[in-house]
Amino acid sequence: MRIDTFVVEQQRIYQELDDWDVLAKHVYYKRDGQILAYARMYLAGVHFTFSRFVTRSDFRGTGLGDQLIKLILHYAQSHYSDYPIKIESSRQVLKFYQQHGFKIQGAPYITDGIPFVDMLYQPE
Repeated sequence: MRIDTFVVEQQRIYQELDDWDVLAKHVYYKRDGQILAYARMYLAGVHFTFSRFVTRSDFRGTGLGDQLIKLILHYAQSHYSDYPIKIESSRQVLKFYQQHGFKIQGAPYITDGIPFVDMLYQPE
């Protein structure tokens, strides 16, 4: 699903699997043997983060992404409360993360041809 979304659908050519995959905890929602929403989460030095956040295209807009991000934030607050929660977000999903308490930090930058911005979780 990650390759289908981040490489094929977004027409990006890059090494989708990386060293974080081995170190990360992988969280997902699964139904009938199919993963419908997924993310990996891990401690990255001085902050907690998650990445490769994705919902299968035919399940976008169903609330699974909202449920998954709430699960991740609860896990982070329960296990890594001493660390800030920082993520990298592509422009197309900024509003989704902002709805969940993330604020833009710094200027946009380009990674693998896609504009990104750093975001910090700041619950209201």
